[in-house]
Parts: sequence; structure tokens; C-alpha cells
Amino acid sequence: METAYQKVKVHNELEWCQVSDLETKEKIEKVLLKNRVSYFVKWEKPKFFSSDKFGNCIFCVNQLQKEIADDAIHDLAEEVKGKIRFVNRKVEKTFY
Repeated sequence: METAYQKVKVHNELEWCQVSDLETKEKIEKVLLKNRVSYFVKWEKPKFFSSDKFGNCIFCVNQLQKEIADDAIHDLAEEVKGKIRFVNRKVEKTFY
């Protein structure tokens, strides 16, 4: 017997913010984990001739937890103000 939830695919993730610094990435991860915000990280590789070895890291959060994530990052914003770029767009790719 099948359950009604097996065929439901929900895409409610947002590309929330973009970071290009490893230290800032770790700080954001700690804050999100502390506030129990579900997230995943997408990596953009650096361009071929770029001197940047880290690339870009995009944090994706659930739409329903966006406000919690915004409140959580507010305390950290003074510390890493210029290193975070907020994107707030819907994830276009389907991962399954």
C-alpha cells in the first residue's frame, strides 16, 4: 500500500546568501545550527583564470525558515557585514 506522500515533490528552498570567505562560511554554519535552521550548501567553482581558490558558497534554506535564518544572522551581521551577499531567489534545479 502506498502512502499519499510518496509522489509529492516539494521545492521550497531559497538561495539565501552567498559567501566567498571560508571563515565567514563557518560562522554562518554555526549560527544556523545553533538556531536549528535546516540548510544545504551549494558550491560554485572559481573561474579558470581567477586567483580565488575558494570559489563561492551559496547557503540554501527552506522558505518557511527564512525569517528564523534572517534573525539568526542579524547578530552576526556586524562582524561579517561586507562578506555576505543576500540572494533570496528560488532554487531552480531539481536534485532528485
